Amino acid sequence: MYAKMNIKIPVDKHCIETEIKRRYNRAISAYFKAGDENEKKDLESSIDLLHHALEKLDFNHLRNRYKDLRGESQADVRLFSDDSGAIRLSINGDEIETTDSN
Repeated sequence: MYAKMNIKIPVDKHCIETEIKRRYNRAISAYFKAGDENEKKDLESSIDLLHHALEKLDFNHLRNRYKDLRGESQADVRLFSDDSGAIRLSINGDEIETTDSN
């Protein structure tokens, strides 16, 4: 389904939702500028994971439950997919509970 990815999501300036949107938009832009097929393939995997996160994660719930996801945090936040393709998040290496909005 989704290639196994692990994307660092900086939350020092923006909340997790805003930063995932920013990363998604930058990846789309970079995809159309990329000339190398390997680079495009890597970008496709990132775009898929970020898009899936934007569609499935309940960002209001996540921000309410985890202070570090609200922004202005130095936490190491990672977005990744597990072996089954499910979206996962970790904060400082600890996987957190994610709730699908659907």
